[in-house]
Amino acid sequence: MLTLAYTMHRGKLCRQQQDCILIDGTIHQDPVLPITAVSLAGDEVVLAVADGVAASGGDRRIAPQQASRIVLEELLKAVREHPEWLQDGFVANRHVRRAQARLAERLGSHRKTYGAASTLAVAHVRGQNSAILNVGDSRVYQVNREGRWCRLSKDHTVLQGMIDRGHASPDAEYASVYGMLEHVLCADSEESDFAIHRVQATLKPGDRLVLCSDGVHDEISEEMLWELFDPLLDVAAQAKTWRDAVWRHGARDNLSLVVAMIES
Repeated sequence: MLTLAYTMHRGKLCRQQQDCILIDGTIHQDPVLPITAVSLAGDEVVLAVADGVAASGGDRRIAPQQASRIVLEELLKAVREHPEWLQDGFVANRHVRRAQARLAERLGSHRKTYGAASTLAVAHVRGQNSAILNVGDSRVYQVNREGRWCRLSKDHTVLQGMIDRGHASPDAEYASVYGMLEHVLCADSEESDFAIHRVQATLKPGDRLVLCSDGVHDEISEEMLWELFDPLLDVAAQAKTWRDAVWRHGARDNLSLVVAMIES
């Protein structure tokens, strides 16, 4: 069994909600979504966070939020219609590439939406196994009941690329320009050669998976996420602790947060 808590908010400064989340077949894109807790009797669920990129192409008043929603709509459709693409029983890179292709078809021919882009982070859980996929800088973490953290996703940013090539230190501070995205899902048929990070992870009872947009992990540091984790809290209370911390620190961006716990 899985217990979930999820929430989203457009933040204090943004007029539009450019984030979008997928919870067990239902897509949410609300300016304000209070913390919602659910228990799933089954042992399989697909969770995802998509973040429309404000600095991508098209009219930023409408394009980013359309991009993030379409990415999740088309990912869900691809998974349902193409079970033969599953890899070891889990969502595969091919499903993500189909979502980008359909994004390009739906938005790429319109001046106001051409080039609109979105990040994506996916967690497909089946029992005590999971597959994690991401493009961009929306993240997935695993934390066990003892509070040991592991980032399962990989940021596709200029800085992370420099770190991978040995040209930067992960412990140093850099200008915000280095946080620019190198890979996203883009509404452009010529932008299909994007990187997808995919890993599989084993989960134990009591483990949590945490999915979030950069409105969470950029507003409060990764270290603060760890410090505020309390293994005695249920998923709803833990989500509230993190959301409240983001709010206290300014909530300058859209924020989306999903916390899932493996019960048995």
